[in-house]
Amino acid sequence: MPSILSFADTLQHLAAADNHRCLLRLQGESDWCLSQALQLIKQRAQPYFWYGNAPDEICSTSFKQILGRETPLLVINALEHFDANAFAACEGTLRGGGLLILLSPTEIADEDLFYQYISSQLSACRFITIRQDHPLPDLEYPHRVSTINNPLNLTQQQTAVEAVIKTVTGHRRRPLVLTANRGRGKSASLGIAAAELLKRGSKRILVCAPNKQATATLFKHADLILNNSENNCFAIIDKNKSIEFIAPDSLLAEKPKCDLLMIDEAAALPVPTLETLVKHYSRVVFATTQHGYEGSGRGFALRFQKRLNEIAPQWRQLHLDQPIRWAENDPVENFTLNSLCLTKSLCEKPLYNNKQSLQFEKLNALQLASDKALLQEVFSLLVLAHYQTKPSDLEKLLNDRSLHIFIIKQNKQLLAVALINEEGGLDEELSSKIWLGSRRVQGNLIAQSLTFHCAFKQAACESYARIQRIAVHPECQHQGLGKLFISRLINWAECSQFDHICASFGATADLLAFWQQQAFTTLRIGSTRDSSSGTHSIIVNLPLSEKGRILHSAVREQFQQQFPVQLSRHLQHIEAELVLSILNEFSKTDPKAEQLLSYIEGNRPYEYVEQMLSELVINSSLNNLTKEQQSLTIQKIVQNNSWPEVCKKHNYSGKKEAQSKLKCAVKQLLKEETNEIR
Repeated sequence: MPSILSFADTLQHLAAADNHRCLLRLQGESDWCLSQALQLIKQRAQPYFWYGNAPDEICSTSFKQILGRETPLLVINALEHFDANAFAACEGTLRGGGLLILLSPTEIADEDLFYQYISSQLSACRFITIRQDHPLPDLEYPHRVSTINNPLNLTQQQTAVEAVIKTVTGHRRRPLVLTANRGRGKSASLGIAAAELLKRGSKRILVCAPNKQATATLFKHADLILNNSENNCFAIIDKNKSIEFIAPDSLLAEKPKCDLLMIDEAAALPVPTLETLVKHYSRVVFATTQHGYEGSGRGFALRFQKRLNEIAPQWRQLHLDQPIRWAENDPVENFTLNSLCLTKSLCEKPLYNNKQSLQFEKLNALQLASDKALLQEVFSLLVLAHYQTKPSDLEKLLNDRSLHIFIIKQNKQLLAVALINEEGGLDEELSSKIWLGSRRVQGNLIAQSLTFHCAFKQAACESYARIQRIAVHPECQHQGLGKLFISRLINWAECSQFDHICASFGATADLLAFWQQQAFTTLRIGSTRDSSSGTHSIIVNLPLSEKGRILHSAVREQFQQQFPVQLSRHLQHIEAELVLSILNEFSKTDPKAEQLLSYIEGNRPYEYVEQMLSELVINSSLNNLTKEQQSLTIQKIVQNNSWPEVCKKHNYSGKKEAQSKLKCAVKQLLKEETNEIR
């Protein structure tokens, strides 16, 4: 019988013949698993990464530290917990011919349905498992495809480099959308192209992504071309030529000039943000990973590309499917995509008939864990419809007992999925500690925010049904299905005796309008933009019980008192359309219109009537103003933008033109107020 060391060595050689990665599961007690992994590391004397708890002589690494790097040997300690995000991220660093050693326990807790599911998937994928105190299994490599080691083919990646360069050298207003799975060289192609453009005369290339770590590979390859010694998200030839990282919130606020804007992991940004950028910049590359630990880009393709057809109809698309870190049909990649439900939905184009009946069902975790097809269908729809769905959400789906899962089906087709979190119901002592800021409780996003941020001491004692996710299949959207789903969820929450049904999301005017149509109203908007999405988080709520209505009314009144002040300070630059949507929720009072006539007629300076103008805008309907007038009145009067800022946003020649435009808008509002009084 061979030893474990020689067994692993032979297994790796078999996989390497096809340039595949192999996975070896060591199953046993902690000391035994750690000891065997340590011996394998010492025997191989290769570079390695170790994720998770490690022996003293081993340096454990977080998966964020190894992004963009490669290794021939990877150890993942999953003895206590299988971290889906970490596994999906770490396995992407393992190159072809590499060995992944997975340390796993002999017994898995009954309540850990997710790990039980993963264990069964590992067995179904026929990865070899070596068990403590058991003889070694037969040495048979089950994933063999061919004994021919095909040479690396970089044709697609070279095509991508050329396509990026053409975005700058070709016609304006022809953005490029570049999509790929992990390991296809997408980010490397962006970095190489950026460096080549600098060499050809471009002066400034901006790289935007949800975070700097996501651009590590891009800058690494740019630096290699430019012979830079450091990779710090700032590549440079000389002081006049550079490739720079910029966060989404800064990009939106500043809109700096550049020769090319690259947006990596574009699926992680809201579609309205991408629309703003593609309208402002004439040369843009949007790149995104279709399947990965960061979330999914499949829904991005459906949502954003429809808008591109309207904004820039001559946009171009390129997809990379040829892997370069490993060969096709890699067993480790197949396991990750299939087991973590990151593959395409089984029902790509369901047919929805709004005249036929629908089935509204509540699922439980046991149903999903025992039905792989149903689990994959549900999770694939979540991935398809929402850019932030990650592998770890699959674990929550199976293990989180406070999560309620709902689906809508028609003719056996899955059309929509919703997830509701139970929140609140805390005792008064704990709620008081949250109010003081001395305690935080995992989950309870909205219950805690209303208690701490809004300073309502008893808020966390009430019960909340938070709609964490609602996903309607893209083929069935804009047909009223989402509204119908919300009404069913409201009925369920009422019958379940929740005090509130609520939601929190990155605020855009369109998204807020959807919730307002379902009678939800705004209770809070975050003070800062999320750096990755460029949006402010917002809380909307619908009270269901009598005590819920009392709390809702009090929080809403406080918010509406504070909102005008916030708009002139930390919310000074949120989108005017979003401000208008929120202001439409306000109760209206009669402003003293006659005192503003002297301003319109030029007899009184703007600075002397600011308070009255603010009251006029907040208490008036702006729906009859033009879009330009709406933006102007909100930005200047409510958000207190400076005259130069207003002129820049609207391309006015100067303060005189801006004042004239504003007076016309105010005159229109006063005219409508006068007509209403009559």
